[in-house]
Amino acid sequence: MSAVGVIDKCASILALIAGNALSGAEVCTRLGMSRSTGYRLLQALEEHRFIERGASGDFVLGPFPTNRPTADVREVLTAIRNVTGESVQLWMRHGELRACVLSVESLNELRISKSAGSALPLADGGSAALALLGPVDGHELYLTQQARRAGTGSASVAFTAGSEALAVCVSFPLARMPADVEGDIARHLRQAAGVLGDTLPGSEALTILRAVAEASTVQ
Repeated sequence: MSAVGVIDKCASILALIAGNALSGAEVCTRLGMSRSTGYRLLQALEEHRFIERGASGDFVLGPFPTNRPTADVREVLTAIRNVTGESVQLWMRHGELRACVLSVESLNELRISKSAGSALPLADGGSAALALLGPVDGHELYLTQQARRAGTGSASVAFTAGSEALAVCVSFPLARMPADVEGDIARHLRQAAGVLGDTLPGSEALTILRAVAEASTVQ
C-alpha cells in the first residue's frame, strides 16, 4: 500500500468515526477493508491519539487533533434530542442515496437508532428521503409512519448548505409520537435547518460531513 493510499484510508476512518462511535469490525465492514488492514490502521491512529476507546469500548475521535469542527453541528442535534427525547440524525443526499452523516441517540431504553455511516436508497422512503426529494427549502415538514419499519415514525426538514442537500430528522417509536408534531418537533427541526443552513456552507464541518457521506456510499 502506498503512503498516499494509507493516508486516504486513515482519512476515511477518521471521517467515519467523526460521526459516530464504532467498533473496529464496523469500521472495516463499512469501508470495505480487510480486518488485517483495518485493525492495523486503527492501532496506528490510536497510538498517535487521533482516536481512542470510548466508554463503550468503541472507537471515538481522540484528543489529537484538538479541533472538532463537527462539535457545533452535534450540539444542534443534541439540543433537539434533549427537547424531544428522541433520536436525531443528519442525512446528506449523495446521488440516489442518502447517508447518515451524524447521529445523536435518544436516552430512552426504547429508541429508534441509525448510526452515522449508514446509507439507504432514496427510493426506500422515510421522512428524510422524502424531504431530500422535495423542495429542500428548510421549512416543509415530512412525516412518515411505518415507512421502513413497523412501529416507527419520523419527521424531517431538508435544507441546503452550499451545493449539498441535507435533512435533519427525528425518529421515534409510534407509541411516543406526539399529538402535536408541529409544536413538539417541527419548529425545532426548522430552527436547526436554519442554523445549519447558515453556518455549514464553506466550513470544515461540511467537508467532514461530505467525506462521511462519500465513505458511507462506497459500493
